[in-house]
Amino acid sequence: MISILFIICYPLKSQVDNDSVTIQGYVNDYDNNPLDSVSIFWQNTKFEVIKETLTDKNGYYKTKIKKGRYYSLGAINMSEYPNAGSILPEKDQRLEFWAWNFIADKDTIFNMKYHRMEVYGINVFHVQGGGQGYTIFCRPMSLTKAFTYQKNKTPHMNLSPPPNKIDIKITINDEEVPLQYKQEVIEYFDRQETSGAYLISVGLPTKKNPLLYDIFRIQITDLENGDKGEGVYFLEKKEYIN
Repeated sequence: MISILFIICYPLKSQVDNDSVTIQGYVNDYDNNPLDSVSIFWQNTKFEVIKETLTDKNGYYKTKIKKGRYYSLGAINMSEYPNAGSILPEKDQRLEFWAWNFIADKDTIFNMKYHRMEVYGINVFHVQGGGQGYTIFCRPMSLTKAFTYQKNKTPHMNLSPPPNKIDIKITINDEEVPLQYKQEVIEYFDRQETSGAYLISVGLPTKKNPLLYDIFRIQITDLENGDKGEGVYFLEKKEYIN
């Protein structure tokens, strides 16, 4: 009977392994200090958490997730997060890291950093019929600016750094690419509520990528207050008939 049970159960475990991948990596701050107890979570389009794990004292995490494309991945230590009711001093509070269109197709090492700049709502596209390169949309949000607005009771908050006070670094598949232009735009939530955002144009990487998608990492620093952060976008390649 024991042998029969073993034969029945073994294929089931193998099938589960084939349907899942291992995601692991480190979460650090911008001084390369490991971040403990960071919640890392994958979400669907309703922002419902599908899978969650935590970093250890070395900032390391490792988990298995189902293969597929996830709407978003977020990372934050909830004790540091103002929207979760953090009671830490303002200088020790942080905003989260985001990755969008996360593709889990193979075992992957995925490292992250976060600080006080949230790089939110990233989208990447190539202008049809346009020149070589990509256009990136994102909404940078500075926590220092948010606290300043709250203290001054300012009704309208633009948390993005102004064009002359923003530093932007873009990598595609870990290769830094040239920044061609940056343009501040207004993102409309409705007719009354808006926020500052950016359109960023970048050149192409020089190295060939064998994967069916490219990984864009956008790092932004507010040169006025030192807030910095990064976000990631997975862009699937399009195949056209030639």
